[in-house]
Amino acid sequence: MLVRWTATAWAEAQSFDRVAADYDRLGELNDNPLIGRWLASLLPAVGGRALDLGCGTGRHAVRMAERFGQVDAVDLSGPMIEVARARRPRPNISYRQANLHDVRGAGHYDFVFSALTLHHVPDLHAALSHIKTLLAPGGRAVVVDMYDIGPDLRWPRRLAQRLVPLRPRLHALAVQQLATNLVRRGPGTAWRIYRLSTRREWLDHRVSDVFFSREELVRCCDELLPGYRLDILGGPRGLGLVWNAA
Repeated sequence: MLVRWTATAWAEAQSFDRVAADYDRLGELNDNPLIGRWLASLLPAVGGRALDLGCGTGRHAVRMAERFGQVDAVDLSGPMIEVARARRPRPNISYRQANLHDVRGAGHYDFVFSALTLHHVPDLHAALSHIKTLLAPGGRAVVVDMYDIGPDLRWPRRLAQRLVPLRPRLHALAVQQLATNLVRRGPGTAWRIYRLSTRREWLDHRVSDVFFSREELVRCCDELLPGYRLDILGGPRGLGLVWNAA
C-alpha cells in the first residue's frame, strides 16, 4: 500500500520523539563496531573542544568525552536529549536540545562529528557550510550517513523497489537480520532486535526517511571542503566523510 504523507504526519514520523527509547535500545543491542573503530581512528589522543551534531542518546558523545576536555552534544529531539542526560551523563559533556544551525561559534571546535543526521536536514549544502564555519583552524569534521543507491541498482532490484512498498521490504529485512542474529548474537538478543525494529512507530520513522544522493554529497563537498575524503562504511549505502580544516 502506498502511504501518502500529510505534512504533519511526515514531520511526526521524521521526529525521534516517539522512538527515543527504542533508538537507544537498538543501538545497544545492534551496535556497529565498524563505525566505532573508524571513529576511534580519527579522534586525536587528546583535544580541547568537540561537538556532536545530532547526538541522539549520547553514544558517540561519551566516546569523544574520553579524548576531549569538553563535548557539546546537541539534538533536535527533546526526548533523545533526556535519555542521553539520564543514561550517559559525563562532567565534560553538555547536552542541549537545539537545531544544527542554532549552534554558534565560528572556529570554536577542534572536532565536529555527526552521525545519521544530515539526511534529515532540508539543505545539505547549508548544513555542511555551517559545519565548516564551526571548525577551528586545523580542526576535523567527521560525518557518517547513508545515501540513496536507487539509481545504481540493477534493473531487477529497481523494479522490485517500485512494485513492493518500503514498509514490507523493511519488515523482510528485519526477518533476514533475525536469522543472522540468531547465530551471531543469540536467540534472546536477536528476538529483541527484531521486535524493536518492526514496531509501528519505528517503521513509520524508517519509511519517512529521505536520503540524499552520492552525487549531491560529492557536489557539495567539492564546492565546500577541498581535500575531503569519503570512506565506505557498512555496505554500499554507508559513507564516512572526513575533512581537515586548513
